[in-house]
Amino acid sequence: MIAANAASYNDDLGVAYAGSGRRFNRATTPSLAGQYAVNFSNGVYTFSAADAAAAVLISYTYKIPTNGSTLTLSNQPMGVTPTFKATFYTSYNGSGTALRLNACTANKLSLPTKLDTWTISELDFTAFADASGTIGYLSTVE
Repeated sequence: MIAANAASYNDDLGVAYAGSGRRFNRATTPSLAGQYAVNFSNGVYTFSAADAAAAVLISYTYKIPTNGSTLTLSNQPMGVTPTFKATFYTSYNGSGTALRLNACTANKLSLPTKLDTWTISELDFTAFADASGTIGYLSTVE
């Protein structure tokens, strides 16, 4: 399956079954139900034969070359440490804003499990520059 905006494909955010919302696992070669692979150079998603007819929801980011703007955030290279990528997105009245931070480290994660009162999950993290010296991107659609 080719992503709708494959010509400007940027990053994979995952795949889920449309009916249940159950998330797929990314694999090098999908051979079981619930697995997928993605070619980052052209936005082509591949699924196992077991999911050939499944309705899926594909989440990804793409660059809009003519509408909006992207700001590259840079920093001097730092030491090597395990990191994760964080993507934040919001939309309002047809406009969208996305913030992608390429290399983050977390020092706190809480996942409260109370069932009878309000709970607030908490994630504290710090963003750093990746190997190319880029902290991330702030993109807007106007």
